[in-house]
Amino acid sequence: MANRKKFRKYLEVLEKLHVKQLDVYRYKDKDVLRLLYRGKVVLVELPRHREEMEPGEFEKVVASALEKVK
Repeated sequence: MANRKKFRKYLEVLEKLHVKQLDVYRYKDKDVLRLLYRGKVVLVELPRHREEMEPGEFEKVVASALEKVK
């Protein structure tokens, strides 16, 4: 339950982008998000872990990856 509170600001960014988070794959130096966007499952590779990013930077990375899906 503590993780949900810790990552709430990132979930809010995804809600703003109309995206549902399905999974997060955590690697040693980065996170990979599995998202549901317009009925498609999309993988978004972040340059580092979410908690090391500001919400604005997180939003830019995700939005950029979603533009390529359209």
